[in-house]
Amino acid sequence: AKAWYGPWRVTKPALRTIGNIVCAEDDTDYTQHIIEAGAVPCLRQLIAHNNREIQKEACWTLSNIAAGTIEQIQTVLDSGAVPSLVKLASATDTDPEVKNEACWVVLNATSCGSDGQIEYLVKQGCVSVLGELLSETSMVMMALEGLERILQVGEEEAKRIMGTNPYASLLTTSRIEELEAHKSSAIAKRASRIWKQHFVSCAICSSSYSKHSADARFCDECKCHVCVKCNCEVFHLSYQEEFWKEMTDKEATEKKQAAESKKAKKKKKKAKDKNKNKTKDVKPEDDNKATKQEGAGSGSDDGGEDTPLSSPGEASPGGGTVAGGGGGGDADGVMGTADAPILVAGAPMPRPASMRNGNGSGNGNGRNGNGS
Repeated sequence: AKAWYGPWRVTKPALRTIGNIVCAEDDTDYTQHIIEAGAVPCLRQLIAHNNREIQKEACWTLSNIAAGTIEQIQTVLDSGAVPSLVKLASATDTDPEVKNEACWVVLNATSCGSDGQIEYLVKQGCVSVLGELLSETSMVMMALEGLERILQVGEEEAKRIMGTNPYASLLTTSRIEELEAHKSSAIAKRASRIWKQHFVSCAICSSSYSKHSADARFCDECKCHVCVKCNCEVFHLSYQEEFWKEMTDKEATEKKQAAESKKAKKKKKKAKDKNKNKTKDVKPEDDNKATKQEGAGSGSDDGGEDTPLSSPGEASPGGGTVAGGGGGGDADGVMGTADAPILVAGAPMPRPASMRNGNGSGNGNGRNGNGS
């Protein structure tokens, strides 16, 4: 044990020897002899050594001890090495080989530990370490095993407190979903089993939740899980039927309104055409009346009766033809010269009215004598 605190040239071979004893495959449990010799607390100190090789050998030896029995794992936890190991596994500036061996300690402890030990490891931040290892090809299977064990413990805790799995929310589920399509069938099956047992996805927004989370529920009608942010009622048959009825009623109402509007427009147009035709029929009657009034015989200015005119071509009593006759009298009602018949050239000269019946107004006494 003193050699471990000496020069690194002595410490390194001593560590290698202890490591080989611990990982020996034999019926005899050599690991327990190393633990009883008080090696674990010394290993805890050496993982913080400034020499990279010594750090790596110390982590390697602890990882083999953590792969043992629950009592042997508890010895590692009691030494206080887990916080330092988680720090080495999470730091970006840690040497890759040292980091790899530190991760193996966490992997073995979570895969083989008891429920109480798992709870302790979760509190120390081991879930994030295992989540990062899902991207490591050489460690992905062990990481899945460790995460599955942690989730199983979380399920038991959920049943005890009548709540949800407290560890499911610590995982980044997208990586587990991706591993379901892994080229390795063993890895794909393991990832699929973890997902089906512990997680659900919202059928609408595809968000992931713990299977018993209050943020997601199983819809009996949709037969799928839906988160509280989404509403699946719009996909229910009852909603669809109601929506369809509403749309049908709306469409029927719109058709009825359109038909009534079309009918009203047609009726209005018909009335307009009727009024237009009526106006056309009234105008000619007014024009005819005006024409008749203008074509009537012209009377005197004071409203006296008009003298009827002889029709053109009417024979006169004397055998002559009257070409036309004048109208009514003058302003005093006395027949003017305009009343005298107009003589047509070559026609016999009409006799005065007094001579037609032999009653001339002259002084002669003969019956047919010419008046003086």
